Amino acid sequence: MRYFSSSIRFLSLAIAASLVTFHDSQAQQAASAPAAEQPSLFGALVQMLPMLAICYLIFYFMVIKPQESKNKKHKELLEALKKGDSVVTTSGIIGKVSGVEGDHVALEISPNVKVKFLRSHIARFEVEPQKA
Repeated sequence: MRYFSSSIRFLSLAIAASLVTFHDSQAQQAASAPAAEQPSLFGALVQMLPMLAICYLIFYFMVIKPQESKNKKHKELLEALKKGDSVVTTSGIIGKVSGVEGDHVALEISPNVKVKFLRSHIARFEVEPQKA
């Protein structure tokens, strides 16, 4: 939702900037050629709307959608945690899950050393390096 409000803010700033530019150009045209017919503000907005829509679509497909899919995959990973999984935390600690209790995960980082982490701070599953 945060990205949506940011993109709306971006679009409103772009519209405001283009309206100021349009108004300035109209004032210059009025000073130089008072007899010429001036286009309306609505006409300028209609011409600008397709470009704004294209900018929003590019922003959506390059920023918002990839972040949403990344968040969805991370949520699925957190829901799939079980005892015995080897994981890496966001701080880089590697350990085996020794217990899952609601929002907390107990990791065994060495024999007889267990540390509790928030479930949300589990970054990924640890991939064991293949031995040659």
